[in-house]
Formats: sequence, structure tokens, C-alpha cells
Amino acid sequence: MTSDLASVVRLARKDADREAAEAAAVGRQGKAAKAEVARLRESLELHERVLGVLTSVGEARQESAQRQVEGLVTRALQAIFEENLSFHLAPAVRGNQATVDFVLRSTYGDIEVDTPVLEARGGGMAAVVGFVLRLVVLLLTPGARRVLFLDESFGMVSAEYEPRLAEFLRQVADKAGVQVVLVTHSRAYDDLADASYELALGADGVTRVVQAGSQ
Repeated sequence: MTSDLASVVRLARKDADREAAEAAAVGRQGKAAKAEVARLRESLELHERVLGVLTSVGEARQESAQRQVEGLVTRALQAIFEENLSFHLAPAVRGNQATVDFVLRSTYGDIEVDTPVLEARGGGMAAVVGFVLRLVVLLLTPGARRVLFLDESFGMVSAEYEPRLAEFLRQVADKAGVQVVLVTHSRAYDDLADASYELALGADGVTRVVQAGSQ
């Protein structure tokens, strides 16, 4: 009787553990899905802002502004990823309404492959495109303060590309006169930053600067 009861308890515990693991997995998937939805929504909002800015410059300057945007994003992608990539604003029609797609074009010999930015491989390229588009909006907005606050914006960029990304950010600061404040867990940007601060959460729950550096 006792052994039968123990067996029942073990089976019940096993079932409970399995259900708990499944629930935890569903919870993680739900969080990941929410994060992806938030990223896509943010990207779509950014694209709409870019189109709004391009529209506001007037028809006479739109084509020129479009070429400048495409060229700036393309140079960033090629400088960081060193691939034959280019960025394009491609006219499209959906539901009898004219729109514009944001695409990355990869060239393989005579073959060109267009991929929507939101589907770009690994997320790192989409992150770089998003940064440059934010930069474009900033530079084309009259009276805007030239500073960008980036909270883990490049978390999806592989470590192998971070040194070139850091160099690109340095050039943005120097040539475009834009201050970039970057929050990151990576140390790849320290050497090219004007100032860097390492923060840590103390046992008392207070976040403090534990190390500071500057050029």
C-alpha cells in the first residue's frame, strides 16, 4: 500500500515537473514573441518616420534625399560587414496604395537578391540599418539636438563585426557632429569612445559607477 502510494506520488510529481517545464517553455516563447513584436513595431514606426521626413523635404528634393539615404546606409553596411550589400527604398503597391519597401540587396556575380530589412539575417544588419535611419531622421529634422541615445541597439551584431561598428560610430561622431550615448554589455567600443563608464549593481540594490575611462 505504501509503495503504491509512493509510486503514485512519484508519477504525479513527474507529471507536475513536466507540466511546469512546458509552462516555462511557453512563457519563454511568449516573452520572445513579445520582444520580436516590439522590435518589428519599432522598426515599422522608424520606417514611417523616415518616409515622413523624406516627404517633408518636398518633391524636388525627394529623389536626391532618397539617394543620400540609400548611399549612407549602403556605406555603413559595407564598412561594417564587408560584403557586397546595398540598401534601397523600393516602390511597391499594396491594396491599390503606393508604398515603399526597405530592402537589402546582396549581389552574387550577376545575381541580385533583395531581402526586406525586417527579415535580414541574424538581426545585426537590421540593427545597423535602424541606427543609420535614426541618424538620417536626426540630420534631416530642423533644430533637432544632435544626440542619439542607444540602449543595447547593437546587441544582435556579432562580436566579429563590433570593432568595425565602433569605428563607424567614431566617424559618425567626428564627421556628422552627432553625440552617441551607447548602453552596452560589450567592451569593444571602449577604446574609441570619448568616455566610458562601467556600472554595477551593489548588494544594497544601488547602481554605481565602478570604473570610468576616457581618451
